[in-house]
Amino acid sequence: MIHKWTFSRFWRLSLGLLLLGIGQRLMYTGAVSPWARDRGLPVLLPVISLVALVLGIALLIPLIVWFYKRHRSDKRLPKLILAYLLSALIAGFIIGGVGQLLYDHTSFAYDAVRTGVWTMSTIVQSILKLILCFGLVSIHKNLPIRQRRSHLWLPLVGVIFVSIGLFLLNYWLPTVGSILVSLTDAIVLIATLYYFIYLVKETSDETTS
Repeated sequence: MIHKWTFSRFWRLSLGLLLLGIGQRLMYTGAVSPWARDRGLPVLLPVISLVALVLGIALLIPLIVWFYKRHRSDKRLPKLILAYLLSALIAGFIIGGVGQLLYDHTSFAYDAVRTGVWTMSTIVQSILKLILCFGLVSIHKNLPIRQRRSHLWLPLVGVIFVSIGLFLLNYWLPTVGSILVSLTDAIVLIATLYYFIYLVKETSDETTS
């Protein structure tokens, strides 16, 4: 049986991801801070970020609990989440380590190394989140994961191009680009979920792996 997501649940998820992304960017990066100080807004932006974070978490937690209760008996769920977390951790160590080696043993400037690390991290994290979304939707629809890998290619190409575009935007317009990174990242995540949930059609011979 293929489960159907209601649009109300999907849009609650979308709004939660957007608010969480905006809140994280305003809270944890200094991209907006100089702009805020110049305009006398050092207090307002943290308040806005906290409100966005609280609202985003409030929207996402019930959906996470609902999904877990519905699919906790599926043995693929903990394996998928563990694989995602380990992959993200290992990738972070590798990219950071390579960046440190380049800075210590080559003539690359710090800004160049930092930009390279940021770019690679953005691309790798986007790819990992894409695969995670694909796996979660496959579990939700009670469909196999490995046998449906061909559905990953189109969104994978899109994610890579978007990541490159974000890098160029952040390079030429660092203040605006940094703000748009989280917003665009959330939109890409929402579009990915929409693609896998509503646009990818299941075939009659697909069975749970």
